[in-house]
Amino acid sequence: MAQQLTIKQIAQLAGVSAGTVDRVLHNRGKVSPEAMKAVRGVLSSQNYKYNLHTSAVAFRKTKKSLKLIISIPSSEKGEYWDLIRTGIDEALSEYNDFDIESKYVFFDQFDSASCREAFDSIAEASCSAVIMATLYVPETQDLCSRLDKHGIPYAFVDGSVEGISPVACFKADQHACGRLLARLMDGFTPKGKELALLLPRRTGTQMSNNSASRMSAFKEYFTERGKVRTIHEAQFSVSNVEEINAEVSGFLKNNPLVAGIAVVISHSYVISDALAASGIIGIVVGGFDVTAGNARCLREGTLDFLINQHPERQGFYAVESILHYLMYGASDDMLKENLPLDIVLRENLQ
Repeated sequence: MAQQLTIKQIAQLAGVSAGTVDRVLHNRGKVSPEAMKAVRGVLSSQNYKYNLHTSAVAFRKTKKSLKLIISIPSSEKGEYWDLIRTGIDEALSEYNDFDIESKYVFFDQFDSASCREAFDSIAEASCSAVIMATLYVPETQDLCSRLDKHGIPYAFVDGSVEGISPVACFKADQHACGRLLARLMDGFTPKGKELALLLPRRTGTQMSNNSASRMSAFKEYFTERGKVRTIHEAQFSVSNVEEINAEVSGFLKNNPLVAGIAVVISHSYVISDALAASGIIGIVVGGFDVTAGNARCLREGTLDFLINQHPERQGFYAVESILHYLMYGASDDMLKENLPLDIVLRENLQ
């Protein structure tokens, strides 16, 4: 494996001084546009990997501190957004040699008004950078527009919004998620049987960004392949167990030909538990992410498959990308946007 270039070697290749390279690498001091372009050209062509820990030493000498605001949905331990927070906290611990003050601003993932309130508070705050979830498009667009006016960088987790260019965006390909969900559900259920596409009931009129993409891609899969499948769409509660049980049993009573239930968010266990509580067996259930509840149902055999989006890695990479940008004034081209998708069954859960 080739060794990484030294500052002197980069300077020689770029035709600038070693001091200029040092200023580019650590985002300090003035550098001409021509020299900046030459150095970054060398770094890009050589796949140079910045060392954030080394940069932290230089950063601390400036006696500056970073204030990072993170806005994601509130979540119970072991749920999807808690896993993203775990990755964020792990990165903050990993890079504790930086002087970072971090603050979480949570909102209710099932209430667009709660998201707007959280985002409005961020727009009025003083900070170095923001990491945010993109569940609701208008709210995200508004906050990003306000951050752009103040020159505050931001990174996305779990989604993207067309027309907005964050420092970095870590997510799964939601179109691929929907199509993969459809392919697995089609393969797990008998031909000729009906399917259900379930999403959570939210406050307000908006559907979440990801749910809309997955549902569209799910139906697209069957249309493109000329597969004749009746697909029922329905909403369910995620907070009241008795209400959930009644809704699920009532839905299946009214749609007796349904053989598979595809859940478009990470709450598949809610449906599996409702089926078990009603004594309903033989219904295939699939959804997203290895949360604590989903893992339990997968082990118990009441949940058939999961599509995992690596939420911990999304959170970790978002922090890394923001620190990289704050240190070097440029995005890290080594960090990719779409994370891989894993198909998780009972047999490979561990």
